[in-house]
Amino acid sequence: MSSEESRITIGNKPILDYIVSIAILFNQGIRRIVIKGRGDNISKAVAVYNAIKERMGDSVKLSDVRIGSEDRRGKLVSFIEIVIERAF
Repeated sequence: MSSEESRITIGNKPILDYIVSIAILFNQGIRRIVIKGRGDNISKAVAVYNAIKERMGDSVKLSDVRIGSEDRRGKLVSFIEIVIERAF
């Protein structure tokens, strides 16, 4: 991960907290952000992306979406990674 990329893992905070964090990262010059949601937080990760897209419009573009499963303490957990970039 370069200094131009940051990662946000979705957890139990309200969606608005993640939106504010992403906006701050973009304002600090980060160009690419990976929004990651695991298990029950997959739908919340998608909701965060949709809210960012709604607020920032064409200044944000969807760069990539990755889905899969990973081993977390002996359990297979599904995840989604939504990669967004600041469009200039």
